[in-house]
Amino acid sequence: MITARHSELILLPLTEVYGVMACYHYDAFWRKTVQRSQQDAPGLARSGLKLRQVIHLLGQAMTIEAEVTAAALNRRVAYESVGGPLALWDQRTFERLDKTTRVTFELSVDLKGWQRLMAPLLVHQLEQLVRAELQAAKTLLETTPNVLVDLSQRVLTSPSIF
Repeated sequence: MITARHSELILLPLTEVYGVMACYHYDAFWRKTVQRSQQDAPGLARSGLKLRQVIHLLGQAMTIEAEVTAAALNRRVAYESVGGPLALWDQRTFERLDKTTRVTFELSVDLKGWQRLMAPLLVHQLEQLVRAELQAAKTLLETTPNVLVDLSQRVLTSPSIF
């Protein structure tokens, strides 16, 4: 298994940052690997919530089915894949710092077969990817007025994959 982790300081209150990053419907708006993302129920992540994401990772397009394994309001969300060609684990932690928020995004991929031989190269790619995706989240959050309203409207018009 390879893991990459990156933290960013986002210049918004914790509740706004958590409101976007703890709702997997919004992943396609800040994660370049996620083409579509749907939850089986609306709202913030909660334990047992199921999600399906169409992703492009490690040179392959695939559909991942996952289940939220941890959800602590304004502190942490995590999911683990339960179906699909790749075993993934995703975690996002949130820390309030005055009027800003420190977010740590962590992604682990369980490599199988020939992919294990590529682990040293893939670690670097995964680290770059996690950094770029979290920086994209920071940009989206800090530059979009009323980000929760805007993203909610965009989700309503996107096609369902469930």
